[in-house]
Amino acid sequence: METLPPDERVFREHLEAGPFQSGIDRGRWRLNSIEWSHAVVAISAAPRPKAPEEFFFRFELSNYPASPPTAQPWNAQLNAALEAGKWAAGNGRLQLAFNPDWKGGSCLYLPCDRQAIEGHDAWLHQHPEMIWSPDGDITQYLRIIYDLIHSKDYTGLRSP
Repeated sequence: METLPPDERVFREHLEAGPFQSGIDRGRWRLNSIEWSHAVVAISAAPRPKAPEEFFFRFELSNYPASPPTAQPWNAQLNAALEAGKWAAGNGRLQLAFNPDWKGGSCLYLPCDRQAIEGHDAWLHQHPEMIWSPDGDITQYLRIIYDLIHSKDYTGLRSP
């Protein structure tokens, strides 16, 4: 039997736990694939004209959960980064979070993201509810994305 690295073992345990399973049961998200240290998760989106029912995100999870994940919008069919025109679009916070021009589209501009938090020390005080906690699980990040793409600010795709 293959021994999993500690970070993958913990992540898989979190997938079987109540918070992640509850999100599946409520139709909020689902696991698409795992190729350690990456996992692709589909998150349902509010209905909008010419927009998908769900978006895929590829999470990089090395040193999980001690280090925050980083997530990139993903094209699951092509197994590649999602084209900029197919990113979620909208107003307010959503427009900032889903910015394919920031960091080359490698992550979301969110306080819970490993790449995004770098250089944003003020976020620790401005957005404490969105800061990654190593005592939590992946649903911390999933809930933030879910809330954004179910908010009134979500309008659909950048280029439908």
